[in-house]
Amino acid sequence: MSARATTGLEAKMASKINTLHSYDTLYSADSIEWCPHAPSQHLFVCGTYQLDKEEESSKAGRKGRLLLFSYRPDSNSFALEQSIETAAILDQKWHPSRPVLTVVNASGQAVTYNLLPTEEQLIPMDTLTIEKESEEEQLALSIDWNLQGDKALISDSKGGVTVLEFDERGLHQRDRFKAHSFEAWTCAFDRTDENILYTGGDDTLLNIYDIRCLEAPVMKNKCHDAGVTSLLSLRHRENLLATGSYDDQLRIFDRRAMKAPLSRTNLGGGVWRLKPNPHRPDWILCACMYHNFSIVSLKEDQSVVIESEYFEHSSICYGCDWSYASDGSKTDSYYFATCSFYDHKLCLAEIKSDNKES
Repeated sequence: MSARATTGLEAKMASKINTLHSYDTLYSADSIEWCPHAPSQHLFVCGTYQLDKEEESSKAGRKGRLLLFSYRPDSNSFALEQSIETAAILDQKWHPSRPVLTVVNASGQAVTYNLLPTEEQLIPMDTLTIEKESEEEQLALSIDWNLQGDKALISDSKGGVTVLEFDERGLHQRDRFKAHSFEAWTCAFDRTDENILYTGGDDTLLNIYDIRCLEAPVMKNKCHDAGVTSLLSLRHRENLLATGSYDDQLRIFDRRAMKAPLSRTNLGGGVWRLKPNPHRPDWILCACMYHNFSIVSLKEDQSVVIESEYFEHSSICYGCDWSYASDGSKTDSYYFATCSFYDHKLCLAEIKSDNKES
């Protein structure tokens, strides 16, 4: 079966996006994660990565800030609640069942914070430095939790992936394995079978591993024409995996037959992040680097339609996520935040769907 290919020219454009707020993050912004846990679903974090040109040859030249924001759709109120000085941030994820955030940074660390819901503040809990394969600089690039929240994955700039276990004391390293020849840009657990994990690298490979035997991948997929930069195992669509790449393509795979994608869609820019809408999971928010942010819908036949494009940013589009909160009076509205790099800009926007089933 050959992959169904589509382009942005076939976009449906059924939905309208309105920018509600914008904010200058001062440092270059590259990641956003909205808190999924009640009563804190009005909170989200933005991670930043600033290169100090006077010290760019050293670790000290990479600095960042972790910014905690609040947004309440019912009153359209937006505020910065906390700013924490950190090493430069590459990625961050909330724990699936606890108000805990883990941030990975340019110092090769995973820093875990507890969220205090009443105070709306993040408190440091634990810092873990991932194992290095040499004395050379090793950046932690991405993180993913399994659904149970007892394991996490971290990929790094030396092509390695670290498996960690989590308990009341924090994160503990279990294994580290070499997954790619160059940067391992991304990693993810499968949402159907959490013994299966995926890694994507600058070597253009999408690798599949069984966590019970990490010596070699179960399969190497060579369908991508450039580095694999984002992975999304779809919890609501069993066995489906979405991938993004520097080659501008969003691909949909069936993990049971990974030789070729079921469909691929040109989004016009490298696909750095993929975020499903928690209220409407067939809608995926995509950060398309040098192009824009796009909202696509995944159809029953695994084809992809571009519902809307968001051109509010003038630099590299890296970070995005949907709000878990909603305005009960607007059943056709969804909220999301986006951020971009050199213009250090954060936007908060609302999308209104023209119809419930697009």
